[in-house]
This record gives sequence, structure tokens and C-alpha cells, in this order.
Amino acid sequence: MKIRIFSSALLLAATVSAPALAKDVQAGPIWSNDDAAMKCPAAAAAVHGTWNGNWTTTVPSRMSVCGVDDINPQDVQAGPIWSNEDANVKCPVAAAAVNGAWNGQWTTTEEGKMSVCGVLF
Repeated sequence: MKIRIFSSALLLAATVSAPALAKDVQAGPIWSNDDAAMKCPAAAAAVHGTWNGNWTTTVPSRMSVCGVDDINPQDVQAGPIWSNEDANVKCPVAAAAVNGAWNGQWTTTEEGKMSVCGVLF
């Protein structure tokens, strides 16, 4: 049995204004627009997003980033979560461990044993 619990304040905020989450994602060196067209869709897919056509070099000859929109949340295991207060402690830590940000949602997947936190990348 799955139980989905939402923080009412976060749910209200998401309902009122839900702008697309955009992020720059590292993609290694990109040499041209044609090279970006090959690398950026893969970089976007790695974070469950969509390449928005933008890219920039951040470290010449070493690193570029691709602009990614519509990054979709992913569930990350966080051990048992007993309440919203407990989620407020555990979920930010679980999200940070995978270089993400907690989206305010959590779900019990195995009663008394495992819960997951919604994470944006």
C-alpha cells in the first residue's frame, strides 16, 4: 500500500505557480552547435529533462553546460519516514546525496521500512 503525503503549503505553491524548472547541466567540452546538438540531448536525458537549445562553455576546452528545461522529479529512497516533520529532516539530506533538491513530496513504499522522497535534478 502506498501512502502519498503532500505538504499543503508546498502543494498550494506548486498549484499557484508552476514555472518550468531550468538548469544548466555539465556536458564536457562542446566545440560547436552541431556538437551541442549531439551531446546536450543526452545530458538532458540524464536528469530527466529536455534540452532547451542553449549551451555555453564554462571552462575553455574542458567544460560546457547545456540548458535543460522540464526536469522531472525522481523518487529517492530515504529509509522509513514517519511524518511530515520527519520528511523535512530526511528528504533534503536524501536529495543532496544525489545532487538534487527535494520537491516537498514523499511516499511510504513499504510500511515501517522504506519511504521515498521526490527529488528534482
